[in-house]
Amino acid sequence: MENVTARMDDEEIDLLDRLAEERGGSRSEAIRAAVQRGAREELVRAAIEQYRDGEVGIRGAADIANLSIAEMMREANERGVLLNYDVSELADDVDALR
Repeated sequence: MENVTARMDDEEIDLLDRLAEERGGSRSEAIRAAVQRGAREELVRAAIEQYRDGEVGIRGAADIANLSIAEMMREANERGVLLNYDVSELADDVDALR
């Protein structure tokens, strides 16, 4: 494991301390949990934004977010993003699974 240093204001530190207390763990554990959840969420948001803008297909978005195609489709659906998944992408995905 690598040590990482970050500057935080009092409000952010208070938030982390409250999280650590609620979870019954250390500040370090709270930071790691928050970073993991936050980073995953930001990757999903970036992937959906690029998908919505037509920069990537659903497979590309799934790759960005490190999700399966089904998981990415569910995320997009839950966020109200219409799927632009066409027959050619389906055929490509079926070929990729073979």
